[in-house]
Amino acid sequence: LNGDVLAGAALGALGTYVATRSLDWEVMGMDGPGPGFFPLGYGLLMVALSVLLVLRALYDGRPRDDRPGAAGGEARALLTWAAFTGAAAAMQWAGFVLAFAALSAFVVAHVFRGGWRRAAAVGTGCAAGFWLVFTQLLGVALPAGPWGF
Repeated sequence: LNGDVLAGAALGALGTYVATRSLDWEVMGMDGPGPGFFPLGYGLLMVALSVLLVLRALYDGRPRDDRPGAAGGEARALLTWAAFTGAAAAMQWAGFVLAFAALSAFVVAHVFRGGWRRAAAVGTGCAAGFWLVFTQLLGVALPAGPWGF
């Protein structure tokens, strides 16, 4: 078995655990989503993505690091974790929308090597989507920066 199959199995197990534990909390109440709503969605998404990871690994048959252009994958993964940690810290003073836009743009530019123009478009679109869904539709207050968003 290659690493993607093992990682997919581990992430699938974790996603199943998160989803089943979230059912101990109220998922949807009279006032809208309860405390179990997002963990349930997150757990189910983890399971679905882990299934895709395993199927992709089994279909391709080669370990991910043997594919053309996969060199330096570990460095990009560590850099992504560092960017994620930096974005989480920056949310307190820059606000969620700006920090999430920067994180999304970074991932597109450096992990997927999409170029800065595409990265800026994806970062802006993702941040605007989160702002629209959570702030406007669900009424959830996201951390705001000095600019009010």
